[in-house]
Amino acid sequence: MKKLMTVLLALALITALSLTALASGEPSAQPSGEASGAAEATTIRVFQTTDIHGYLMDTSSGEESTFQYRLAYIAGLVNDARTSGAYDDVLLLDGGDTYQGTPVSNLIMGTALRAALDAMDYDAVVLGNHEFDWGVEEYCADPDATVPAYNIGGFTGDPDIPILAADLYYAGTNTRVGFTRDYVVVEKAGCRIALIGYIPDFTMEIMAEKIAPYAIDDSLARLAERVRQINAAENPDVTVVMAHEAPEAIAAYLSPAEVDLVTGGHRHAGKAGVSDSGIPYIQGGFYGQGYAAATIVIAPDGTVTVEDPQYTGITQNRAALYDTAENAGSLDQAVMAISYAAWNDVKDEMSEVLGYIDTPVDRTGTGDNGATYAGNWITGLMLRATEDQGAVAAFYNSGGIRTSFTIPAGQTTRILTAGDIYTIAPFCNYLYVYDLTGAELARQLQDGFRNGNYGDQMSGLTFTYEASGYGRDAVITIRSITLDDGTQVDIHDDTTLYRVCTSNYSGTLEGSVFSTKDPVFPAAEAPIDNITMIDLLRQEARDNMGYITVDTAPRGICLNPEAASGEISASGEPSGGAS
Repeated sequence: MKKLMTVLLALALITALSLTALASGEPSAQPSGEASGAAEATTIRVFQTTDIHGYLMDTSSGEESTFQYRLAYIAGLVNDARTSGAYDDVLLLDGGDTYQGTPVSNLIMGTALRAALDAMDYDAVVLGNHEFDWGVEEYCADPDATVPAYNIGGFTGDPDIPILAADLYYAGTNTRVGFTRDYVVVEKAGCRIALIGYIPDFTMEIMAEKIAPYAIDDSLARLAERVRQINAAENPDVTVVMAHEAPEAIAAYLSPAEVDLVTGGHRHAGKAGVSDSGIPYIQGGFYGQGYAAATIVIAPDGTVTVEDPQYTGITQNRAALYDTAENAGSLDQAVMAISYAAWNDVKDEMSEVLGYIDTPVDRTGTGDNGATYAGNWITGLMLRATEDQGAVAAFYNSGGIRTSFTIPAGQTTRILTAGDIYTIAPFCNYLYVYDLTGAELARQLQDGFRNGNYGDQMSGLTFTYEASGYGRDAVITIRSITLDDGTQVDIHDDTTLYRVCTSNYSGTLEGSVFSTKDPVFPAAEAPIDNITMIDLLRQEARDNMGYITVDTAPRGICLNPEAASGEISASGEPSGGAS
C-alpha cells in the first residue's frame, strides 16, 4: 500500500506538471529537487555481511602474495558509498558468527575481527550461535551489550557497536540477558532507523555447557508483537529486523506495515529478494566472500521503499583481493593494517610445515553413508589420539569439518601446515571417551543418518545397513558392525562394552547416545582435537619422510541401494560447528 500510494502521488504530480508545461508551450519534464522546489527523498545505502567466521583475510593459499584481504575490500566499497555523494548516508550491519573459524582469528580469540568491526564503523551486529563457542560473555559481548575491547598491533579500542538478540533469556526465567539488546535506534541523514535483533533456537548447534545458562524463545508471533511494541514506543522512520537465520520465512511472516527490511544469516548463502508479504530481504553470504546491499528510500511524506536488494560475491576475481600496488586504492588501509597485525601475531605458529599428502582430504561425500575422506582422516587421528585409553572407534560431525585440502592443479602433492589443521578443525573440541554397548553403537550409527551433529563420520569400524524412504525421511536399520580388528559386534547386545571417542560437542548434544553418560576419563584430561592432530601429524611425517596418509576406505555399505536411490545423506543441517 505504501508503494502504491507513492506511485499514485508521483503520477498525479507528473500529470499536473505536464499539463502546465503544455499550456506554456514548454516541453514537459519531471521535477528535480531544488530546481522544482520539491522536497527530495532521503536515500540510505545498506550493506550487510554475515557469518564471516574469522575471515578477516583468507590465508589458505599459504603464500602471502596471494592472501585475500576480504574485509579490507568490503570496507573499501563501504567507504566509497559513504563518500560518493550518491547516498545521504550508509547503514552497515552484520548477521553474526563473526569470530570463530580461521587461525588468524581463533589463535587470538577474535581480537582482529573486533578491531575490524570498529574500524569499519558497523552500526549493529546480531548474536550468532558461534559467539558462544569461547564463552559469549568473555570474548563476544560486553555487559553493556556492545562488542568487547581489543588490543592488537598498536590498535586499541572498546567499540560501542550494539549486539542484538531480542529473544535470548536466562534459562528458566523470563529475564532477558544483559549482554544483548532487543533493539537499537540509529540516526542516518536525519532519519531514525530501528534495528531489531532475532535469533532462532540454535541451542542444538551450541555445545551443551555453553548454552545451558540461556534459553531462546524464537516464536515469530512473539517477534511480530515485539516489533509492534518497539515501533509504537520509538515511532522510527524505518524498521529493520536483523536475524541470524535465513530471512525469507521471517520476512514472509511479518507485516510490511511494521517492517521495511529483513537481514539474515546462519544458513551460509548469499541471497536477496522480496518475500511473499512484500518485505524485501538480504543476506550477505559467508566467510567474507561477499556482501548484501539495498537502498532504503524515504519519501518526503515518510513513505519507505527498499530498492534493489542484492547479493554480490567478491571472490570471482581473487587477484582483486591481493595486497598489490594496483589494489591499494580499493583496499581500506586501516583494515589492511589490522590484517597485517593479526598475521604477524599468528604466522609463526601457522606456517609450520607438517608434511605432505598425495590424496585430497575432501569433505564432500565419498561413500553411500555420507562418509568422506576428510571425515575418515580426522576420525582416524582422533582414534590414534585415544588408543592408549582403549578406544576402538571414533566419531565426528561432518559440520565441524570446515574445509577440504585439495591437490593444486598440475601438482601431485600438497603441503600441510599447522594453519591448515586449525582451518579444517577450528573449534578446539575436546576428545571424550565413552563406553557403549553393541546396541548403543548401532544407535549411534543410526543417529548419524538422522542428524549429522551426533557424529556421522567415523573410523575404527565398518557397517552394513538397509534403508527405506528418501533423504531425511529415510528409515535406517543397522544390520551389522565390524571393528577394524575383525570383531563382530552384536548389535542387540546390552552388556558388552566398546570404548569410543567423540568430540565434546557431539558427546554432550541433547538426545545423543552419549548425553546421559559421563566420559570414562575426567574432562580436564581430554586432548584437544586440532592441537592433538598437529602433534600426531608431526610424528607421522617424521616417521614417513614427510608423507601423511589419507584413509579412503568406505565405512557403510547399503544392502538395498535400489531403495535408497542414493538419496540418503548422513549429515543433517550444517552446524556444530557448521553453520
